[in-house]
Amino acid sequence: KNMLGKFTEQVQINAAASEVWNLYGSNEFPKFVVEKLPHIVEKVELIEGNGGAGTLVQVSLPGNPPYKEKFVLMDDEKRVKEVELVEGGYLDLGFTFYGIKFEVIEKNENSSFIKLTIDFETKDVEKIHLTVANLQAFVAIMKASADYLEK
Repeated sequence: KNMLGKFTEQVQINAAASEVWNLYGSNEFPKFVVEKLPHIVEKVELIEGNGGAGTLVQVSLPGNPPYKEKFVLMDDEKRVKEVELVEGGYLDLGFTFYGIKFEVIEKNENSSFIKLTIDFETKDVEKIHLTVANLQAFVAIMKASADYLEK
């Protein structure tokens, strides 16, 4: 029987939602992550697409084989980006589904939240702890983007 799980985390940024989305919703975002946090993400390569829905990228993390993820939703109006693992990574570790969603939520003119949701499905409950490190990595990315955008 598969187990479904969900993690949610929110980081506040003292920057307008549109500014935050300009980073998260763009092709600059992977470059930003690799540049600022090379210890978390080594390389992001575009395999196909232009950064919109359907885009396929290969992500390399230090000390791990690369995995592929697909952008399933990119909504500039609602400021939502959804990504799904399609090959490698957690899918090789007994997960049957692993999806990541970023939402930029406006608080006021100069402040917003980034909400991260990770949804997963796994046959191997023992492996769930592995996703916690991934969650922490995303929180580090969100905090780094806050520092960057608040300058």
